[in-house]
Amino acid sequence: MAVANPILQVKDLTLAFGGVKALNGVGFEVKPGSITTIIGPNGAGKTSLFNTISGFYRPVHGSVHFDGQDITRMPAPQRAKLGLARSFQNIALFRGMSVLDNIKLGRHSQLKTNIFQSLLYFGAARREEMALRADIEARIIDFLEIDHIRHASVASLPYGLQKRVEMARALAMQPRILSWNGRQRGAAQLP
Repeated sequence: MAVANPILQVKDLTLAFGGVKALNGVGFEVKPGSITTIIGPNGAGKTSLFNTISGFYRPVHGSVHFDGQDITRMPAPQRAKLGLARSFQNIALFRGMSVLDNIKLGRHSQLKTNIFQSLLYFGAARREEMALRADIEARIIDFLEIDHIRHASVASLPYGLQKRVEMARALAMQPRILSWNGRQRGAAQLP
């Protein structure tokens, strides 16, 4: 039986802020189709690790490989285009927009139409946007059971539903790997 190559490899990762080492020699692998959990007390470096893997921080030492490619120095938007998605510990939604519009933003970096086609919103841009919406409605909104709030303003939603919308936006990116950084705020509020 063949052993699958890891989709994510973190090797000897070290991250420092001034004289404080947030990460010191961290390493692990994630196999395709697996679920990997990073746990630890407050201040242990979990968020720093997620920020380094997703490209928001640059490590002092070590490397991050995604699907065999070294992405250690690659900017966060390029990592997202490769299929590396993440959520944030603190909610990072556009509060003045609807749930559906927030979710659609997750896939906008993958749309093929150019800015002029999008501004005029006809032809290819309109078809692409309609296909995007249909896919999000059918797959993600139904899966996360948020149909009843899809037109609501994100700002009007309780914390638990906002976290579910954030998960929906990450899933809309069609990621190959998803890092979920969440803070438990009571079992009744978890999606």
